[in-house]
Amino acid sequence: MNDNLENIYEFLNERIKYERIENDYEKRKAEEDVFDRKTVMIIYELFSHGYMDIIDFPIKIGKEANIFRVKKGRRYYALKIYRTSTLNFNSIIKYIEGDYRFEHIKRTKSGLISIWAQKEFRNLTDCFEAGVNVPKPITFKQNVILMQYLGTKTNIAPILKDASIENLEKTFYEIRDNLIRMVNIANLVHGDLSEYNIVFFKEKPYIIDVSQALPVKHPNSRELLLRDVKNIVRFFNKHGLKINEKDMLDGIEWRLFG
Repeated sequence: MNDNLENIYEFLNERIKYERIENDYEKRKAEEDVFDRKTVMIIYELFSHGYMDIIDFPIKIGKEANIFRVKKGRRYYALKIYRTSTLNFNSIIKYIEGDYRFEHIKRTKSGLISIWAQKEFRNLTDCFEAGVNVPKPITFKQNVILMQYLGTKTNIAPILKDASIENLEKTFYEIRDNLIRMVNIANLVHGDLSEYNIVFFKEKPYIIDVSQALPVKHPNSRELLLRDVKNIVRFFNKHGLKINEKDMLDGIEWRLFG
């Protein structure tokens, strides 16, 4: 294929199905600020390297990024595309400053977007290798991340807030154990953990949205961990499970913190 932009757009249009989008407004909203020229070239490269065959439908349309379900053969994946024009840099810089892993990267506007995606991919990888239930990372480039899709052929997995949970206590302790592995083995603190970024998939909780996660050596890591714990304890207490913050913090290796 001739790699000019017109042919690339035509190539992508043939592979964007949007089977669950009912009108042009929803389509425009799904594509808004994420399918710019630079990102289109990255997505085309993922197609060319055999990572996916079809962009299926939008899973989530967010302030920072849109997430699409994509298909490769019979397998589904999640494609997360960070916005290049409307990402709020003031909201993310506090999670980059002091993170020694990315201090060497130049802080231009495009550089910050790339850091943010690279940071999420690195955090996902470290968590996955530590045995934390997170979507398995596949690959990333600049502002685009490809990862495991959490859901069935017909439905995306619900977030904890909306999930039907038969055994609250079991689910709480699974989240507690994942948080401990995240801290003690991956040496990361999520920093924004709540019922909105835990997905319930195959009767297990999966932690998502880890772009802001920080190393335990970060000066704010202890404060952020305590905030995460408060959020989870509040959610389960609200649903009738009598637990406290100590129940969740038992097992944390505080010596790891800065």
